[in-house]
Amino acid sequence: MKKLIALVTFLMLITGCANNPQPSTPNVQPNPKLPLVKNFVGYGGRNQVGLHWDPVPDMKGYYIQRFSKKDGRWIPVATIDNPFKTLYVDTDLTPSTLYKYRIATFDEDGTPSLAVETKVKTKPTIARVVPLEAKPIYKGTIKITFRPHPNERVKQYLIQKFNDTTIQWNTIKVLYPRLNVEFLDTGLKDGKIYKYRIIAKSFDGLKSHPTKPIYVSTFPKPPIITQIEATKNLPKKIIVTWKKPKSKANKYLPIKYYKVYISPDANAIPFKFYKISYTTKLVDKINKDGFKRYYKVTQVSIYDTESSLKDTPSVMGETLPKPLTPIVSTNVSGNLIEFIFTSPDNRAVKYLIIKEERTGLFKIKRTKIITPKNIFRDRIDPNKTYVYYIYEVDKYGLISAEPAKVIIGK
Repeated sequence: MKKLIALVTFLMLITGCANNPQPSTPNVQPNPKLPLVKNFVGYGGRNQVGLHWDPVPDMKGYYIQRFSKKDGRWIPVATIDNPFKTLYVDTDLTPSTLYKYRIATFDEDGTPSLAVETKVKTKPTIARVVPLEAKPIYKGTIKITFRPHPNERVKQYLIQKFNDTTIQWNTIKVLYPRLNVEFLDTGLKDGKIYKYRIIAKSFDGLKSHPTKPIYVSTFPKPPIITQIEATKNLPKKIIVTWKKPKSKANKYLPIKYYKVYISPDANAIPFKFYKISYTTKLVDKINKDGFKRYYKVTQVSIYDTESSLKDTPSVMGETLPKPLTPIVSTNVSGNLIEFIFTSPDNRAVKYLIIKEERTGLFKIKRTKIITPKNIFRDRIDPNKTYVYYIYEVDKYGLISAEPAKVIIGK
């Protein structure tokens, strides 16, 4: 068989075939009378090929070439100057690939013999990594586990993640040694699907084929709360209530608690975190009357994902304002005065009257009177001056901020 190859090679050279130049220098024609290499064989590794032949002691050395399918020609890979050397290893090759080599002897002048060819196929690359599990385990965190590679030549694993912007795979982590088969990716966006793959790499730099893409989503955000109410008719407090959204997401995403945010303005000032509530109700105690506050409520899942604060609608609550100043009409007859009170906000359950009467040059007598009726009569001295301050009092005990003032007398 080797003689047949040598003969074919010789015939091709004679006919001037362009794709079969001599092994070393195209300008030097091979000498068919020079001895040929015998028993030229190859042994394939994963990324290398070992070539072996019988020595030709009468020659100076050997030319070795490899055929390049890409370029469509033979390319030199080695020149061996010792005829007793019978082994050459070609490295940095691709696994599972058929390679074609040829070898020729050369004499003292560098003139080659006819070439002898052989074909060698490299072994398959190391096996793919076998993923075991990929899942979200916490807010913005994904955990990937895989089997330790059975090949002890494996040195490390390349964890790659697909970049949607650049449309390419990026190595984000290198895990070693071989038994380190757990990876945590943190700081991820909620409710987003990420794509990963794993490549094993051996001590000699050989890489396995990537695993099939591993798709895994982080825990989603809970749905936003849209049904929220806040009171406007209670003294010194605002009660905020809301309803848990009815959705499939809430069914599979248990809620741990609710976060309440507040702002004095629904639009101009950002909402800031205020309190945590474990129920759908918050009693906000405020020691002010007529105080307004805006509220937003978000849901927080057991995985600490939180519904969107930005998309959550707000609601305004207000503590009950002080009653309005009562409307007062009077009727004076001799030493008797009659007051008729009218509540403009219909909140009055009684009226507080402060009566001032001057009893001396620098003395004023003050009398406090409370009446549940809207008509009040009082005796006066027509020769004196009286000042009455009338306040409205509601059922919560809130008193008008400003009284109605009535002056009677001189």
